Amino acid sequence: MNNEVKPTWRLAWGLWWRMFLISLGISAVVGLIIFLVMLIAGVSLLQPFFAEPWAF
Repeated sequence: MNNEVKPTWRLAWGLWWRMFLISLGISAVVGLIIFLVMLIAGVSLLQPFFAEPWAF
């Protein structure tokens, strides 16, 4: 059995879209993690200022 895959534009576009979607998903997950870490860090840094509003 000789099963040969011929490179075509359809194959190239399919591989490109697959690579694009995978990298987009990885970027979204990493971005979400960074956003959550920054949100938690910001809230923990600002918490002493909001604990006693009359301290201003």
